[in-house]
Amino acid sequence: MENRSLPKIRADLKAKRDTLGLAHEDLKISCDYYNKLIIFISLASSLFESAKLTLGWEQQSITLLPIFLSSIVAGISSFIKFKNYSERQEILIQASVILTATLGRARNANEVDESLLQEYHTALELLETSLYPDVRKKFLKQSQKNLVSIIESEQKYFDVV
Repeated sequence: MENRSLPKIRADLKAKRDTLGLAHEDLKISCDYYNKLIIFISLASSLFESAKLTLGWEQQSITLLPIFLSSIVAGISSFIKFKNYSERQEILIQASVILTATLGRARNANEVDESLLQEYHTALELLETSLYPDVRKKFLKQSQKNLVSIIESEQKYFDVV
């Protein structure tokens, strides 16, 4: 569906910008989870190593535990690298910046001209290349629900005022 009216373009850009924000937030939560896991396992390994040295533990199984914990940390770090969290987040941030700039231009425009339409199409293409279709669908649906909820809350507020 191609939008050619200014209000529809603005609404569409808002929803799509929020889609990128929600996708970025989801990636950040996952990345933070694994980074916290690395921190806690590393701390546990260091704590155990210090206790081992202080208490003079020499059993073979106790000697191997810090190596095992370090291997888990290395595995999680490799998983994070494999998932490309930071690169994917950067792509979403860059796309969001462009969508926000296009939205700002649309808000300041009085009519839809060819250059605004071209920016709008570029922004849509950037969204489509930044997220896989199933991910885009999930977060676009959530974004649209959020926008409807915001509009309903604003209407209730204005009715009261």
